[in-house]
Amino acid sequence: MRAAILLLAAVTGPAHAGWSWSEPLTVNTAPGVNIFPHLESANRQGIAVSGGTVGVVWEDNRSGAPQCYLAVKPAKAKGFQREIRLGKQECYEPVVLALDGGRFLAAWEEAGRVYAQVWPQGRRLQLAGTGAAQVTLARGGGALYAAWAEQAGRFRRIVVATLTETRGALAVQSAQPVEAAEPVDEQGWPALAVAGDGTLAVAWEDRRHRHTVPMVSHRRDGGFTPPVRLTDIKSGSAPGGLGAGTGAMRPTLARWGERGLVAVWLDKRDFLSGYDVYAAFDPGTRSFGRNLKVQDSFGDNMAQWHALVVSDGTRLVALWDDARDGTPDVWLSAWDGEAFGDDVAVPGAHGPGAQSDPVATLDAKGTLHVAWLDRDAAGVTRVRYARAVRQ
Repeated sequence: MRAAILLLAAVTGPAHAGWSWSEPLTVNTAPGVNIFPHLESANRQGIAVSGGTVGVVWEDNRSGAPQCYLAVKPAKAKGFQREIRLGKQECYEPVVLALDGGRFLAAWEEAGRVYAQVWPQGRRLQLAGTGAAQVTLARGGGALYAAWAEQAGRFRRIVVATLTETRGALAVQSAQPVEAAEPVDEQGWPALAVAGDGTLAVAWEDRRHRHTVPMVSHRRDGGFTPPVRLTDIKSGSAPGGLGAGTGAMRPTLARWGERGLVAVWLDKRDFLSGYDVYAAFDPGTRSFGRNLKVQDSFGDNMAQWHALVVSDGTRLVALWDDARDGTPDVWLSAWDGEAFGDDVAVPGAHGPGAQSDPVATLDAKGTLHVAWLDRDAAGVTRVRYARAVRQ
């Protein structure tokens, strides 16, 4: 019955289970059977809105090697302008952050280094040297931040930098690892968020417990607090004694309320059905509470992928993709103040073909902007975009 109601809503108009959606637009100008776009980055930060202008970043192989691109759509434009290339060499996992006045800050991995650049008319800046990857960005409290995974001995560790920007010119004010000691196992895929009181939070994937555990730390008085688990499942508790513990990966962070934070990640504690979407809240105590399953029971028997959380401080939405209706589709669930609501399909990212890898943001007016990958029956993949307002 619920699936029939969702289908009827999709067919009868743009209003869809409490959301009113625009018609989807194609972002990339070079789709093809052998061209493979990727919307994969730390904190899933592939879209931003500045002064009504939408910016989307992705990586594809149209040139024969991976390259990063940025496309923008001014508020009054009917479509996206032709994309610009960000990197000079092979380029991976770009992210984008809104600045003021229709400007953006983009960052990416290129040839084992991490770079950033203000668009338009900025000069690119190398943030980190050889062995750096998986960069992400954050803004809040009057400051700009970047985080990445950087080689330190045998393994990578998380480094966080404070950036300054003046008329398009970037500089690294300071950079420090979350932990001074060399890591004992791999760390990666950092997420950053700035709470309303200016507290900086960083979360990441960590292998120190011999299985992947999202860890989190906060910066206070110039230094980072000792990392603690984001998940409430202890190591050594894998069902049947299989392995060191259940896996969890790809944490994402956003601010929530006046002082709080929210995290969403993929969690395999129910290992028979694959990854599920989980969330936890920090109400401002700098401690995340109990873990909550995000997706509803209709999504419990299959794996979820590419989860993220977006918030403007008062509205909060989680998105992901799963194949509950037979093919991958993009789903969302909004927080109602006490729980996550029923899962809602994004209309343009639901139906025949494969729709996956959502990235999203909420602008200053509360409009939800979503981009995703749409692969049709002929094997052509497009980057697609739509926006929605809550009714």
